[in-house]
Amino acid sequence: MSQVITAKLKLNLTAEQKALVSQTTLAYRDALNYTSQVAFDAGKTSNGAKLQKAVYNELRVRFGLGAQMACNVPRQVSGTYKTLWTKVKQSNDAIASCYTKRRYKGLDKAPKYISRTCTLNYQRDYSFKTERRVSIITLQGRIVVLYDGYNKHLDLIANGARIGAAKIVYQRSSKIYYLMVSIEVETPEINPLKITRISGVDVGMRYLAVETDLQNKSKFYSGKNARHQANRYHKARMTFQRKGTRSAKRRLIALSGRERRFIADVNHQVSKDIATPNTLIGLENLTGIRDRTKTRSGNKASKKRRKANRNKAKWSYAELHGYIDYKADLNGSLATKVPAHYTSKSCPKCGHTSDANRPNKGLLFRCECCSHELHADLIGARNIAMRALLVRQDWMSTGSLSASPDVSGRETKAEILSRFSELRWSPDTSPHHRGTPLGDG
Repeated sequence: MSQVITAKLKLNLTAEQKALVSQTTLAYRDALNYTSQVAFDAGKTSNGAKLQKAVYNELRVRFGLGAQMACNVPRQVSGTYKTLWTKVKQSNDAIASCYTKRRYKGLDKAPKYISRTCTLNYQRDYSFKTERRVSIITLQGRIVVLYDGYNKHLDLIANGARIGAAKIVYQRSSKIYYLMVSIEVETPEINPLKITRISGVDVGMRYLAVETDLQNKSKFYSGKNARHQANRYHKARMTFQRKGTRSAKRRLIALSGRERRFIADVNHQVSKDIATPNTLIGLENLTGIRDRTKTRSGNKASKKRRKANRNKAKWSYAELHGYIDYKADLNGSLATKVPAHYTSKSCPKCGHTSDANRPNKGLLFRCECCSHELHADLIGARNIAMRALLVRQDWMSTGSLSASPDVSGRETKAEILSRFSELRWSPDTSPHHRGTPLGDG
């Protein structure tokens, strides 16, 4: 098996080299915006081949781009338009289902590229040399630049790892250019017979993640500090938006970058703890979760409800799942998606499922059938762990693993949920047992 990771390399540019890189990235950005307008005028096309034929010569002559860059630009714009068309389709489906009346406006005008960026092809636009140097193409020819980075990534590059395309990015706050390099690393083949630990992860806002395994060891990752910081960002954003000056708008851009990096940092820390070696990690399939968990919003909602909606919308659970997935692969583990239906409403001891199992929709789970009582998020994590165990059993019997079971059909969904309802949690001997912290003996 192989896993693609991204190495972030800091480019130690001289003043002259920095001017050349800046010129190249700005020209590439202008080329993206020109191509985006051409695609918009051509019926908002996402056809990469058609777009390249229309703009290739102009990109070479007008913007001075090399042959590979002139191919990368329409390819990147094509990908942007495909993404936007997907969002338009999702918006139309949501309107048709009366979920919302808002129309997606992302294609009302040509998408505009703001960041200084440049996509480079390995061995054509850039190549690595000895002594931590990299050769990069510019509009005025090649330059050789010293670079720094994470030691593990530097060792992979030095030892001949499979290297793919790269992207030059500019960090406005520090005025530093970075080279983001994709590296393909080999990971061990995973044998279901050798996996000794099964765990389930339930995500939320009060607790960013709750993890438990079949040995009844659990861990709660509190979201208190994350919520506090998110609320601070929200108040600062409201202040700058009310002010509305050019300086305030610049502060808003810087603020959004800090908030994004803060969320990514917290998700990295949580995923690092969860992705332990030799583990099958069950994750909820959150596709369509917003449709299944509709709540009051806008003026109809209370102040407390609006705050909860904002916190839920801000945190990137898909990013957390992605981090767990790729880190599990690197550690010889595997993450698999399981259906998220009724994970916090089903009793793991008797299988009874009911909305009444969650009194007042709070954090306390109390089964109305067997009186089993536990933290609702821990109940969810236990149900996910048991569903992951069922996935492992199917994997062992069939020899194939579906990373995300297809439950789109009603009959298929009913059959899968019926199998889940037969699962029982056995290590728990007391209805009030709270679980043993992970890592304890």
